[in-house]
Amino acid sequence: MKHFTSAALCAALILAPLAGLADQTPPAPPPQGGGGGFQQIRQQVDAARGQARATMLGALSAQHRNLLAQVVGQLAIAQTPDVGAAAKTLDGALSPAESKAIIDASNALDQQIKGIMDAARAQNGEPPGGGGNRMYAGQGQGTPTAGAILLRTAVPPMGPPMMMRVGGPPPPGS
Repeated sequence: MKHFTSAALCAALILAPLAGLADQTPPAPPPQGGGGGFQQIRQQVDAARGQARATMLGALSAQHRNLLAQVVGQLAIAQTPDVGAAAKTLDGALSPAESKAIIDASNALDQQIKGIMDAARAQNGEPPGGGGNRMYAGQGQGTPTAGAILLRTAVPPMGPPMMMRVGGPPPPGS
C-alpha cells in the first residue's frame, strides 16, 4: 500500500503539468494586417491633426495668434478655467474669414479621420461607420465654434486618450 501511494503521487506529479498543457488553447491569430495596425492608424490620425493645426494657425493674423496664446496661458493658470468664456473671447476677435478657415479645416479633419477609420474597419472586415464628431471642451451639443475648435486644436491632449480613462481612476496629478 505504501508503494502504491508513492507510485500514485509520482504519477500525479508527472502528469499534472501535462494536463495543464492540454487545457491551453492556441493563441488567437493576429488581426488582419498584423499587430501594428493600431499604431499605423494613430500615426495617420496624428499626421492629419498636425496638418489641420498648421492650417488653422496659419489662417490667424499675428495679432490673433498672440491672443490665442494669451487665452491658453490664462486658462492654464486660472483657479477655475472657463473654457466656454475663452472660446467666446476668441470668437469675438476672429474675422469671418479666419472663423471660416478654422471651421473648414476642422470639417476636413473630421472627414480625413472618418476615412482613415473606415479604411481600417474595412481592412479588418468590419462595416464602415461608427465613431462620431469630436467633442470640444466648453461646448455643449451642436456645432463647435471657431474659438472652441482653436482651443481644442492649440493645446494637444496630455496623457492617455479620454476613452482610456472613462470609468477608471483619474490620471496622476489631476
